[in-house]
Order: sequence, then structure tokens, then C-alpha cells
Amino acid sequence: MSTTQIYEALLDAYGGYYNIQQEGAAHPFDAEGFFSNEAQQYFLVKAAKVASVNSYEYVFFALRESLSEQELNALDQRAWEEGLSRVKPDQDHKNTDIALIVIADKVDEGVKDAIKKINHSKNYKFGLWGFTNYRLVVIESETKTVLTNRRGRDLTEFVQQVIQKSKSQKS
Repeated sequence: MSTTQIYEALLDAYGGYYNIQQEGAAHPFDAEGFFSNEAQQYFLVKAAKVASVNSYEYVFFALRESLSEQELNALDQRAWEEGLSRVKPDQDHKNTDIALIVIADKVDEGVKDAIKKINHSKNYKFGLWGFTNYRLVVIESETKTVLTNRRGRDLTEFVQQVIQKSKSQKS
């Protein structure tokens, strides 16, 4: 599978739950996705609100022919900064997570070690107003290798299933 096919399959998979935007995506990303889950609990009537819990996620997608450690660090920093600029913490905010998914034909050797070291997180008012975590996934399309940071591990199986499903549909 090519880089473009993996990218399109991931956009399609994310499109079921996320609002995907390719035109006007933040520079230097090829696309971005937004997910929101806002839930309220009431006691008998809406005027007696018991709790409100809001969760959000921003996913940034980048396509590259080759990925160097320098390029990875630039994308990582830009995704983290762009995602943080969109966080609106308040007493009902549970979390706003940020994810970066990079699909490259070839990944330089130093990138594999750099990915493991990337770790961003932030809490607001000591966690009372929620938190932000960062997940990173890098896919090398030549070898179908999925590399993640610690928080991105939970996306490994999902990404591999998307690749496998798309691969089986193409054949």
C-alpha cells in the first residue's frame, strides 16, 4: 500500500466519528480532525444540573516522502502548539487530547528512538479543570511499521486494522 492509500484509509476511518477537514487544515498538516463529546447529567429537571463533562480531541495528519528526526520534531512541536491553542479549560472540561499521525514512505533510523522520547501533557488548575495528553503515531508505508510514543500505543491496533482492511479491499 502506498502512503496516499494509507492516508485515505485513515481519513475514512476517522471520518466516521470525527469532523475531518483537508482544505484549510493548519499548516504544515495535510488534514485535521476534531471530535467532541459533551455530556450533562440532570436531577429530575434540566434546571437541576448535576454534572457536565466535556471531552475533545484534535488529530493532525501529515504525509511525507521521508521523515527525518528534524522534520518529526517540527511537526510534533507544531501539533502540540496548535492543539493547545484550541483548548478552552473550565470547570466542565475533562480533557482535550491532541494526536499527530504521520504517514511516510521512509522513516530515518534516528526517528524510531526520537518517537519514544516524545511526551507532552498538561493539566489545568491541578487537574480540576481537566488535562491534555498527546499521542503520536508514525507509519512507515514501505514496511507497514507503526511506531508510537507511550500514549499512542492504544492507537497501534486500530491503525494496523485500518491498514489491513484497506489492503484486503484493494486486492
